[in-house]
Amino acid sequence: MRAIVGVVVLLAVSAPPGTGQVIAGPDGPVEFIGLQDWSAQELFDAIQATAPGQPFHACARTMKEVLGFADAAAKLTNETGDQYTIVVGVEDSARVRYRPVGNEAVALPEAWREVATAVGDDLLTVSAIEGALPWRGGFLDRVFNRSWRRAREMGGNPEILDQVWDFVDNADSEEDRQLAHGVLASDSSWSARVVAVLVLGNSVADDTSWHALASAAIDPRSAVSSVARAMLVGMSKRRKDPVEWTGARVHLWALLDGTNPSHFDGILQMLVATGIDPQFGRQLVRESPDLLLAHARAEHEPTRAQALAFLRAVSGEDHGTDVEAWTAWVTGQPD
Repeated sequence: MRAIVGVVVLLAVSAPPGTGQVIAGPDGPVEFIGLQDWSAQELFDAIQATAPGQPFHACARTMKEVLGFADAAAKLTNETGDQYTIVVGVEDSARVRYRPVGNEAVALPEAWREVATAVGDDLLTVSAIEGALPWRGGFLDRVFNRSWRRAREMGGNPEILDQVWDFVDNADSEEDRQLAHGVLASDSSWSARVVAVLVLGNSVADDTSWHALASAAIDPRSAVSSVARAMLVGMSKRRKDPVEWTGARVHLWALLDGTNPSHFDGILQMLVATGIDPQFGRQLVRESPDLLLAHARAEHEPTRAQALAFLRAVSGEDHGTDVEAWTAWVTGQPD
């Protein structure tokens, strides 16, 4: 097996640069985005050689742990009625910048400790909470308990969901907000950091809470970063005025450059919804254009749409789906 992988890697080194290609996969089309040294066909073959029978939407771990990618993401979609897999590869390790995690055990109130223990013991419920967060706090949620029901449908433990939802509804004081900031900055426990993310969801009007959540979106623990990304997307539906984003420059730069590429579409959507300042947005584009333009070039329309919407929002221009025109606009930005 190692010999096969070695041959494929040698081929990849000499492959022409590519940003996105579609391959006919076993469960429908597979589109590769963001590739540089690898070609889509070579990567497709390498994944099949190293993990035969593995669904392509589960290939990110193989790409990182076996094939040497700095970061990767894969997801199965069916927006068009058919299965379609998007695979994003980040090859340059300099573009992946997870935030440092603290090494303390922050003193927590009993209610915080209980919820942290509950979510730490049940990753399926954490995943269900993540999936339900975009529905949290809206009118339908208040009337029909939509987010709880959504989390329950996704396999969340009803008792833990009740505990978490009740806790979050009551953890809305200034002391809770300050504690959440401290936990995200210093606590070594990933489950405590998840609880801090949930608490900051109560602070829709506070820009520093948005900045802390952007930092959590590049947490090295996937449970923390995924809940943070979902929280940001959900909060963006409740925020009425623009967020001042310059305080989160480092975190956003890392996300747009390729850290946690599974969050890329959601972060773009959230930045547009929260009215990112166009001048600041142009700075981010200039610093991290490659993955954005690769997404804009995608054949999969829903994937392409988020990148194009972000480009329109920060540029004040509309070049449609003409990626060459968008590339010319990006390269024409001043240093």
